[in-house]
Amino acid sequence: MITENRWMHILGVARKAKEIAAKFKPNDDKFIEDMFLLGIMHDLGYEFMESNTSHAAVGGEILKRGGYKYWQEVAMHGDETVENMTDQLFILNCADMMTGPNGENFTFDERLKEIGNRFGKDSAPYQKCIIEVRKLKNDTRYSKIL
Repeated sequence: MITENRWMHILGVARKAKEIAAKFKPNDDKFIEDMFLLGIMHDLGYEFMESNTSHAAVGGEILKRGGYKYWQEVAMHGDETVENMTDQLFILNCADMMTGPNGENFTFDERLKEIGNRFGKDSAPYQKCIIEVRKLKNDTRYSKIL
C-alpha cells in the first residue's frame, strides 16, 4: 500500500522529473508534462504489494495493460542492470535518486547516505543504488541536469 510518506516521495519525484525535463527540452511543454506524469506513476506498484522488490515490474505491468506509453520506464526504473536508458528512464532514475523518502530534494550523495542508513551499507538496495548512481553520473546526459 502507498503510504503518506510514499505519496510525498512520488510528488517530489514528479516535480524533480519536470525540472530535469525542462533542462532537456525547455520549449517542449508536452515532454515536460509527460515527465511529471511519469514521476507520478513510477511507484504505482507499491499499492498492490507488500515488499518493494518488484514494485517497478508490478506497476509497469498495470500501466502496460492500461496503454500507458511509458510503462517500460516504470517497469525498469531503479534497475541498475539496464544498459541503454531512454531519455525518459534517465530522467526518472535521476529524479528518483534526487528525491528523499518524504519528497525532499537530495543530491545523489545525500540520497545514497539516506538509503545506506535505512537499509545498511551492506544491503542489496544500497549496493544497487551505488551502481545506479555511478551509471547516471557517467552518462553523457548527466551534464544537462547540473
